[in-house]
Amino acid sequence: MSKLSNRTIVIIGFIIIIAGLLLVSGDYLKSKKDKAYREVSVSLYVDSENGTQDNTPQNIDEDPTEPEQTEPEPEQPSKDYHGYLGILTIDKLNLTQGFYDKNNSNNNVSKNITFLEPSNYPDEQNGNVILVSHSGTSRIAYFKNLYKLNVGDTAKIDYKGKIYTYKIDDIYKENKDGNVTIYRDTNRSTLTMITCTKNDNTKQTVYIAYLESVN
Repeated sequence: MSKLSNRTIVIIGFIIIIAGLLLVSGDYLKSKKDKAYREVSVSLYVDSENGTQDNTPQNIDEDPTEPEQTEPEPEQPSKDYHGYLGILTIDKLNLTQGFYDKNNSNNNVSKNITFLEPSNYPDEQNGNVILVSHSGTSRIAYFKNLYKLNVGDTAKIDYKGKIYTYKIDDIYKENKDGNVTIYRDTNRSTLTMITCTKNDNTKQTVYIAYLESVN
């Protein structure tokens, strides 16, 4: 009888420990998510006429807590960017593609990777560079292979003669309802890439990468 009681006590103690661990981990995840904020609203949808995905940004909604950014006169880069503001390179995908400044007429998803209006520039401390592109099968589907990326993979942005290297920290899906919620640590410089989810017309995928180095 005594042995049975001791075993029961051990089992109850084990359950209490597990419950405590779950409570602590839940508080940690909640505190991490509290750092996130809704930064942009973007609509990514499929063009029913030609079957390609159209990532035209709509209803851009800048977070009111984020100060307005004024674009200074751009410095002359140390190399020829052929009119691009910066160049995105993802070695794993053999992707190298430039993107234009926000007010450039070529900053259009029907032509290039889109640099969204709420974005910060790569050299802004704790800012967020937000890039959107097609993920279908058309010639301009620059993000068609983003689904191959995993946490830990890297992406680079060549901007004003410096290479900004980002490491992917989180990948998650959002419903295609006209909005995208960006969850990130606002105390870190971030690259956010958004595209439609492969083989799922109801979802869009968000890739969160944090700055690792500047060379």
